[in-house]
Amino acid sequence: MARFFAANPNPWGWNPTQYGGLPAQFTYLPSLPYAAAWISRVAPSLEPDYAFRLLASTFACLGPVTLFLFVIYFTRSRWWALAAALAYTFFSPSYYLAHTIDVDRGKAYLPWRLQVLVKYGEGPHNAGLTLIPLALIGVWRAAITRGFRPVFLAALSLAAVALTNWVAALALACCCLLILVTLAGSTGFRASRVIAAGAVGYGLACFWLTPTFVRTIAFNWPADAFNYQLLGPQRMLLAGLPVAILILHFGLKRLFPGDHYFRFVALACLAFGWVVLWFYSQGWNTVPESRRYALEMEMFLLVLLFEVFRISMRAPIVPMRYFAIYGALAIFLSGWGQVRKFSTQGFEDRQPSPKENFIEYRMAEKLASLHPQGRVFASGGLRFRLNSWFPIAQVGGGFESGLRNRTPLELSYQIRTGAEGERGIRQLETLGVQYVAIHGPKSREHYRDFKNPQKFDGLLEQVWREEDDAIYRVPYSSLATIQNLTVTWRGASDIHIQGAIPATEVVSLRVNYDSDWRATQDGRPLVIERDPIGYMTLRPAPSPAAHIELNYRGSSEQRIMAALSALVWLGSIWATVFRS
Repeated sequence: MARFFAANPNPWGWNPTQYGGLPAQFTYLPSLPYAAAWISRVAPSLEPDYAFRLLASTFACLGPVTLFLFVIYFTRSRWWALAAALAYTFFSPSYYLAHTIDVDRGKAYLPWRLQVLVKYGEGPHNAGLTLIPLALIGVWRAAITRGFRPVFLAALSLAAVALTNWVAALALACCCLLILVTLAGSTGFRASRVIAAGAVGYGLACFWLTPTFVRTIAFNWPADAFNYQLLGPQRMLLAGLPVAILILHFGLKRLFPGDHYFRFVALACLAFGWVVLWFYSQGWNTVPESRRYALEMEMFLLVLLFEVFRISMRAPIVPMRYFAIYGALAIFLSGWGQVRKFSTQGFEDRQPSPKENFIEYRMAEKLASLHPQGRVFASGGLRFRLNSWFPIAQVGGGFESGLRNRTPLELSYQIRTGAEGERGIRQLETLGVQYVAIHGPKSREHYRDFKNPQKFDGLLEQVWREEDDAIYRVPYSSLATIQNLTVTWRGASDIHIQGAIPATEVVSLRVNYDSDWRATQDGRPLVIERDPIGYMTLRPAPSPAAHIELNYRGSSEQRIMAALSALVWLGSIWATVFRS
């Protein structure tokens, strides 16, 4: 994504490299990809994918720093803040709370948030997680402080998280609700200020988070989250969560009426622990992808533990102070194994290997050398990595929640799991595929998702093989259904079609339909329709040498929301500078 935006920074353009094409805005949230693209522009020696890793790793390393600032803001104690930050740096209670997580770490003794960064690519989530403590400080200040400046600063932090990662944004939204619950009825608190911060934050970010974009993500996410469904267990858990939160809230409010910070982190720990531990204990998803909130659960659990110790150390009853000391010592000793292994395991086995040593890169390099005019069907993990190296149009991609045409996903699943080769070839042709890359059962690629990798043997020409990995050529002539038409991409958002068009002929173009495409034939506008597969259909006039131009310049909604966002930015800056 960073590589694509480095070459095509227009947010209102088209991305032809993934899923049969989609609006560039729908590729992903912009913060990290655009920042990495900008870094690679400023420092051309840094490839965009490497710049992205630098950014993601830096944000992950700054996680304990923002947690330190969060704790010190509420406790006014550098020592307690330092203790919490050090524990967050070296120690992961998730390994003790969920056996599946403990097994998943393998031989690398990393805190879980760093493990998912390295193993599962959770860079944006880690970046959002790092920003959440700062956003919570901002929202808390806005809730109890008069004036527009605290509201604006809170809105900035909310927008920053929302433009970075969906999971972190939803976690932050949950935390904001818990702040409203915690501070309800307290002196100086105004819920309207928190609501105002949220409204201004959306205004700052709405240039990207348009209603269509948000609606598309919301409806796609359950299907992409391992087909999440709102069944009996989910309804029970969703109904039980607010009940549990309110019971804990009123119980703590009675015992600790003035400790708002302690009550908030306890409620946050309960909320995320509820979502995560039900999943790891019973396999029930309270919300889509419940397992991913283990990062938030872990952060608030550590903060809660140290706040319990701090409160106990202030207790007038001496045995309560000993409880804090013994409790802290017990946790330290239980986590010492993690700290020791993390600190002494060394980095001899962690040095980056040249990408040329890996079968995924060598297969991608071969595909690039073939100069495909059609698409590539990349299987396994290659579909996630292919466009990190080469701007090759493929059927797959890395962010399915942004799709408005899900037919490529459905056909891809059938191609990977079906046993019949002839049917698979017809489906590949429907997707405009020219080359298909397959990893066999003995491939060194870990993610081998073809159920019958030999089904194209004898049916398709094999153009490359190395060990148990192969590339096959699929019969291909053009992205258009009329074979004598030449389809040429002129940049990411412009298509040129040239050739003879017989009378009463309909041209179906194997590019995803979008209502904001515009087409002309020899300067005259053409109507673009959507076919049953979700591709574009044109009805041009007969011509022995037609010239058809298609251009994508984004939607009116995008421009309206960008104008609204600009107004919110200007108004907020003016109010911050010129109003008390």
